[in-house]
Amino acid sequence: MMCASLAAEAPRVEKGLENVRVEAGEKATLSCEMSSGRPAGETHWYRSGRCCKIFREIFDDDKYEIKRDDKTMSLVIGVTERTDSATYRCEVVNKFGKVRSECRLVVVQRMYHLSLSLFVTDIIILYLCCIMSAEK
Repeated sequence: MMCASLAAEAPRVEKGLENVRVEAGEKATLSCEMSSGRPAGETHWYRSGRCCKIFREIFDDDKYEIKRDDKTMSLVIGVTERTDSATYRCEVVNKFGKVRSECRLVVVQRMYHLSLSLFVTDIIILYLCCIMSAEK
């Protein structure tokens, strides 16, 4: 007789992915919680194209780090670029079922704040450089 705790089970989403917004150059972490079912399922990450819903699988490499800690599935993008803006999907599959969760990553251009403290001579030189470059 089989124990109830060893019964076959499809994976399920416990906490889905949430949309993330970061500045270019920052790290982005996408995380969700899923039970992998019984037998334990395989985890896959996908990314869509910018203008279409065709998903391509993501693998652990220099750009992406895929982590799995018990029920927490994470995808880490170490240094984001604006081209990383897309829809991302985490999927867990075993022979009894498949579940997925999607989110949108938005990478915005980094804002630089300049703090200028100029002296009068610096302003005159800057003004002359602007005039000279405008006359070319």
